[in-house]
Amino acid sequence: MKRKRKPRVVYLEDKGETIYSMAALDGRTPEEQEEFDRKRKQQGFWSRGERRAMIAAAFSVYGPLFLCVLVAFLAAALLMYFFLK
Repeated sequence: MKRKRKPRVVYLEDKGETIYSMAALDGRTPEEQEEFDRKRKQQGFWSRGERRAMIAAAFSVYGPLFLCVLVAFLAAALLMYFFLK
């Protein structure tokens, strides 16, 4: 009995062509996306006040979580210290 050979996989070389533009996924055409990106670069993204507000909001959300994790590690370290002493 002859054993069937597995078909050889041939991969096509990437030619760098764009099959579908991903720029339209957020509802913009590629031209609108380019215009939006150009305007955004000219604006300088966020102002100083907006940046500070975002950082303060991140600290207010993640601060308590960070403190809980820190307290848990400290408690674990203290327990190990006293029980292994």
